[in-house]
Amino acid sequence: MLKPDLVFVIKTAGLYCALAFGFSIIGIFLPEKVHQVNPLYSFSAEEVLGHILWGLVAGAITISLRYFLLAGSFAILVDSDHLIGLLNIESVSRMSHSIVFGIISFIIIMSFFGKKNYLLGATVIGGLLAHLSFDAFRGNDSKFPIFTPFYSGMIHFPHVDWIFLQVAAVAVIGFATLLTRRKTMKKTEQ
Repeated sequence: MLKPDLVFVIKTAGLYCALAFGFSIIGIFLPEKVHQVNPLYSFSAEEVLGHILWGLVAGAITISLRYFLLAGSFAILVDSDHLIGLLNIESVSRMSHSIVFGIISFIIIMSFFGKKNYLLGATVIGGLLAHLSFDAFRGNDSKFPIFTPFYSGMIHFPHVDWIFLQVAAVAVIGFATLLTRRKTMKKTEQ
């Protein structure tokens, strides 16, 4: 891997992590907040590696190490919202597991790292979908506030939805990969 690619992955993943945590801070002002569990007691190797693997699977369709690693990073960094538990305060749980967070992070990351890099934007969305897929696969708590901050109630996803969410993650990233390759081929032909 080239140094510029590694720097790009680290910077982009760092911004995504900060966005997930920052967006989750909003949850302290919303109704339906609960006391957050300290993340040091709730993470397991299975959870961390599972989220990364689900993201890597979604990113593999790009056949690019840069986006492969980013998809894996985004899929685990969605859980940066758990860092709220370190503050020992009440907040809406799993804030960054929402559609609004996906849209905001898409816009901000595209603004900072590539206004016309649709593959990057698709990887942001695909990483979030892969994360939700793994949570549904595990089935222990596949409830997400997907409409927060507009509605903070938890929406339940049945176990079988992991398949649809993972297929959606691959499809979003795959579609952007095709568009990017097509655009590159047209430029080469001209």
